[in-house]
Amino acid sequence: MKRILYIARNEWYSLFYSPIAWLLMIVFLILVGTHYLFTMKVYFGFFQQGGYMLQLTNELTDNVLDNRQNGYLFRVIDDLYIFFPLITMGLFSREFSTGTIRLLYSSPVRVREMVLGKFLAMVYFSIVLVLLVMVTLGAFSFALTRPDYGHMLAAALGIFFVLCLYAAVGLFISSLTSYYVVAAIATLAVLALFSHAGEVWQDIDTVRNITAYLNIGQKSADLLEGLYNSRDIFYFINLTATFLLFAMIRIKTAAQSVSNVGKFTRYIAVLAGLFVAGYLTSGPGLNVYHDFTRDHVHSISRPTQATLARLDDGPLEITAYWNLLTVTFGRLGPKAQIAALSNVWEPYIRWKPDIRINVVYYYNTDTGSFFQKLHRGQSIREMAEHQAKSYGVSLRHFLSPAQVKRLVNVDSEENRNFFVLKYKGRTAIARTFDDIYFWPTENEIAATLNRLAATPPRIGFLNDEIERGPFSERPRDYKALASTLGNRNALVNQGFDVDTLSLLHQPAPQGLAALVIADPRIPLSPASLSKIRDYIRGGGNLFIAAEPDRAAATQPLLDQLGITIRGGLVIQPNPKYSSDCALPYLTDAARNLTPMSRRFADDELRYTGDSLFRVAMIGTASLAYKPVGDWTVRPLLTTDKALAWNRLAPISPDSLQRQVGRLSTDEHGSFITALLMHRTVAGTDQRVVVTADADFLTENSLLSFTFPRRYNFNFASWCFSYFSYGHFPANTVRPETDNEFRIKPSQLRTQAKLLFYYIPVLIAVFASIVLIRRKRK
Repeated sequence: MKRILYIARNEWYSLFYSPIAWLLMIVFLILVGTHYLFTMKVYFGFFQQGGYMLQLTNELTDNVLDNRQNGYLFRVIDDLYIFFPLITMGLFSREFSTGTIRLLYSSPVRVREMVLGKFLAMVYFSIVLVLLVMVTLGAFSFALTRPDYGHMLAAALGIFFVLCLYAAVGLFISSLTSYYVVAAIATLAVLALFSHAGEVWQDIDTVRNITAYLNIGQKSADLLEGLYNSRDIFYFINLTATFLLFAMIRIKTAAQSVSNVGKFTRYIAVLAGLFVAGYLTSGPGLNVYHDFTRDHVHSISRPTQATLARLDDGPLEITAYWNLLTVTFGRLGPKAQIAALSNVWEPYIRWKPDIRINVVYYYNTDTGSFFQKLHRGQSIREMAEHQAKSYGVSLRHFLSPAQVKRLVNVDSEENRNFFVLKYKGRTAIARTFDDIYFWPTENEIAATLNRLAATPPRIGFLNDEIERGPFSERPRDYKALASTLGNRNALVNQGFDVDTLSLLHQPAPQGLAALVIADPRIPLSPASLSKIRDYIRGGGNLFIAAEPDRAAATQPLLDQLGITIRGGLVIQPNPKYSSDCALPYLTDAARNLTPMSRRFADDELRYTGDSLFRVAMIGTASLAYKPVGDWTVRPLLTTDKALAWNRLAPISPDSLQRQVGRLSTDEHGSFITALLMHRTVAGTDQRVVVTADADFLTENSLLSFTFPRRYNFNFASWCFSYFSYGHFPANTVRPETDNEFRIKPSQLRTQAKLLFYYIPVLIAVFASIVLIRRKRK
């Protein structure tokens, strides 16, 4: 050990008694400072702009440090692998070029002591570079109101692991040649290869698995994000040890008469050891994780962890079905397979190591697909062959329509890309979506897992009196809310079962989360009314959406609840919209229906300054109620008494397109357009929601952006979540504590002076003193 420390000290002196190390330190600090200040200005600008830009300043420590698009530490890693070879290029090349290697061979110093001593010197230098990075971390922590120190320290340690690996690679390369420049270029090439290992030959399964393991970019990214796992730490240890052993083999065999076969055998033995160690330390069951971020931003939320804990009696099998004949296949192909699966499911494997993931590639389409229009007259196989050729993949890896239908009903999934989850005979589906995020988030995955752990809530839509249904694409129906597969917020993608039902020949089924009666076009029959009354007496939940011009069809049902659809039409004139477009506000009761609604209201107030939370209702009436039995009634939507009133006199549709004025016969005040009733029946909280408008849940009202900011979809989702007693959609709300800067723009300029002038000058002065004293000696 003394010899190792002696060699390390000599290398350390040699490094710092030359201007190269000092110059590189100054250049490195300026580069790190440049990246840091650029990223800070971006996020500080978001913070100053306020509004929706504040969404980008949540988890500031995580975003500024290691956001994979903007985080400045990722740029630091790129800089390091470019200029770190300048430090390592002379470690052994100098010994070979000057002939001092012969003295080392003839000395009592062992080869491993030479290698470890020089490597230890590079470890010391790596610590110096990490300390320079921590200068920017210190400046960053001063800039935040609540900095995440644990995340910062974890990121700094991650950089240290990367630098140790870089040092081992550079050490080995320098032992191969006596030319400094060749050693530097070769080291740069090897580091570049490891940084981009996951981008080559990804269509070959074996190669894809190997390059995924060797991809230093992905391994370092997790450490920089503060999410440590034993697999990645062992990756750096294994690879660092491998290159150190390579260096020992090279130094030892250079002084011995060893055949090329003998040398090759030794290298192969080390590689075999690397792959065995990598295999043993990569198993999910042996992988240990720790999230160093304060708010655990890279871990799934606690309720989702609890759901996974309920799936502890056997493996969870996940099969991805990816269709070649979709416009999104480019992000699903073999080249993107590992990245796609790890990004989606890795956070869940952490808590359930026995998750097994398979991928099934298939091709299929229907007559409504644009592929049919682009390739008229071609068979599905011919279209698939054309697509496979364009993506550079072989069609033999894809199941035909007939083959895939033996495994799963892809028609019911509209031939989309989706995951099938199976656990102990139960099945649930997590889908990809038609938005810019594409992949299922924790909200959708947690809802899918909940379906495996518990009985999913069933929403039944009554359809005997031509009520609005959950599956039709007619403008008056509720498919966008209930069953659109490509809409991540639809009920079917948030864990609900949606179906239609009839009461003509059977009573209302037991076990419904809620019975939906949406705008019956003809009066409810006496038999249906009787069965619904029995359902209510039994404690069943109910969602009733009425329309003013067909109030008579719904009123007999509402009578037993003490609710009346009042006559008239709510008028709220606006220069942009028709005068019957009312914008009632969410009450406190509506905002507090679920944990998600409370968080959403808080966020919207912060991002938009919106404290009104309007829901757009065109052609709505108002509701009146009187106490009945033990029901508790709370308004959910109320109009603004200063902006809206109730028109009792008839009014033509044409007149509504103009600015309607008040009449003496109009009713003034605040009007209720939706209310909540609840009571306790047999120990269960029974819940009923009634709205005086049914159109506000149609696709045009939910998804149209022609109205001012409104919350139709959110309000509907919260109501149905309320019927499931908060279990669906999944509760993924997590704390947000790191979202504010405490500095002013002038202080950011002070930090720039510190990083670009004061500290570099101090380093230069200190370096000058050391070098001058060395020269005098």
